[in-house]
Amino acid sequence: MDNNEQARNDLKFEIVYSFCYEKLMYKFLGRMDKLASFILLLTGMSVIATTWNEVFLGSIVAIVTTLQLVYSPGTKSQTAKGVYQKYYSMNLHFDDMEIEEIKEKLLVLHVNETDEIGVLSFPSRLAALAMLGWTPEYGYSEEPRKLTKLEYFAALFAGELPEYRFIAK
Repeated sequence: MDNNEQARNDLKFEIVYSFCYEKLMYKFLGRMDKLASFILLLTGMSVIATTWNEVFLGSIVAIVTTLQLVYSPGTKSQTAKGVYQKYYSMNLHFDDMEIEEIKEKLLVLHVNETDEIGVLSFPSRLAALAMLGWTPEYGYSEEPRKLTKLEYFAALFAGELPEYRFIAK
């Protein structure tokens, strides 16, 4: 494999990984926003019914509302959706672009990416490898490891478990 082909493969992986990561972020943050809204609705109904400790429920409402206002997962979810759609478009047109054009577009997109949540990066990496067909079954070798429990549950919460997992020896 020559340097030009290796550079194209590296860029292809970066695009597909970023697509998978932003898609995962879009779903994760959207579900987080919906969960927060559900918790607010449930605790609000409980406060009205006054069957639980009002101080405890009021604290939950205050904490969840603060998290929604400060972190704003719904807004970040929509931003991630826009970015992942741009990465998807780049992936579709990858073969029609020159390396310099790809690098320029990546630089522009990297500015708009969502903040990273570490537990979603490895599941995104596995999804990208599966999308590209770079799995052990097809000769791709990498030091395998399983998803941690936190990575597994974060990906499960987002509804985006990788299509395969490396089997640790």
